[in-house]
Amino acid sequence: MEEEKIIEVVKKYFSEIVSLRRHFHQNPELAFKEFETSKFIQHYLKDLGYTPEVKNKTGVTADLNKGNTLVALRADMDALPIEEKTGLEFSSRNKGVMHACGHDAHMAIALGTAKILKELHPEVGVRFIFQPSEERTPGGAKGMIEEGCLEDVTEIFGLHMYPDIEIGSIMTRPGVFMAAADEIDIEIRGKGGHASTPQKTVDPIYLSGLFINAVQSIVSRKSSPVKPMVITISSIHGGNIYNIIPDVVTMKGTVRNTDSDHWEKCPEWIEEILIGTVKSLGGNYNLNYKRGYPILKNDPDSVKYLLKQANGIFKESIIREEPIMGGEDFSYYLQNKPGAFCFIGSGNKNLGITAGLHTDKFTIDENALLYGVVLFISLVMNYSKDR
Repeated sequence: MEEEKIIEVVKKYFSEIVSLRRHFHQNPELAFKEFETSKFIQHYLKDLGYTPEVKNKTGVTADLNKGNTLVALRADMDALPIEEKTGLEFSSRNKGVMHACGHDAHMAIALGTAKILKELHPEVGVRFIFQPSEERTPGGAKGMIEEGCLEDVTEIFGLHMYPDIEIGSIMTRPGVFMAAADEIDIEIRGKGGHASTPQKTVDPIYLSGLFINAVQSIVSRKSSPVKPMVITISSIHGGNIYNIIPDVVTMKGTVRNTDSDHWEKCPEWIEEILIGTVKSLGGNYNLNYKRGYPILKNDPDSVKYLLKQANGIFKESIIREEPIMGGEDFSYYLQNKPGAFCFIGSGNKNLGITAGLHTDKFTIDENALLYGVVLFISLVMNYSKDR
């Protein structure tokens, strides 16, 4: 189906799609607490003639024309624990909770697509997947998969708003597109005492400083320079007064990998550095290394098909040379089925829409909704012809 015709149909429903996004934006809910969001999606789909099914507590799936070919389209549902400061007339009504990552737009795009495809009668089957808890590990995708959301699925596609690129652009990459995102909790224990006699102590603050500097040697000397990796210590706490060296320092951090071999070895590398910098100087430690989302690997053939459909829709298609170091639990779907994930430009410098993801002033150019729906519909309507 030609893009011009799809755009013409989508424009008829554009105001409704915008209203859907604004409804979700006003009523955000945190991970696995998307109860009202889930009810709204179920009622909307039922009114369209679908038979929605609840999976993984608050997730929803619905099928159209289930047959030998089943294309899955995914949207995430959860918001973030952020107090909104956008000043929008449809700002969050839930104090301390905000759609600061575009999931309100993703749900509106998927529901708009579901409505329009009912009218267009595609030749292939479509499964709409609305998943909870993309923002909080272990994520909602694993539970959705365990409860059968990928059964009979041929291929899966997902999209994400992205304010760093301008409206009218799409960005993706074949192969490794996003990093594995792990979390670390570290406790460094020493022997506290008076700050005037450090020789009588085993100073955990000093040991922590040695560790923080040394752990970066993993990035610079253990991992390959052509395989991006990030280790960030993002939280550190120890002591509470000027003249007392504490007994304990606690730290939190994140480890991002784009290479499966590095991902496998990283816990061992970090522990080696803890032994060398903490134990060798009389201290001790606890390391809790928590695996997060795996590396997101796009299927090259799926990316090729995605970009073919995007060609007549977007003004610019960006194929990244290097992966994005953020994580996404869409990676779990791609471990089970071929598919592709992409970012859609939602920024507009002329309108001052530049705030980043996960910030209290994040919003989108709502024309990104049009691009998203047209892309999803093109992926479905042209599947028999172009795939």
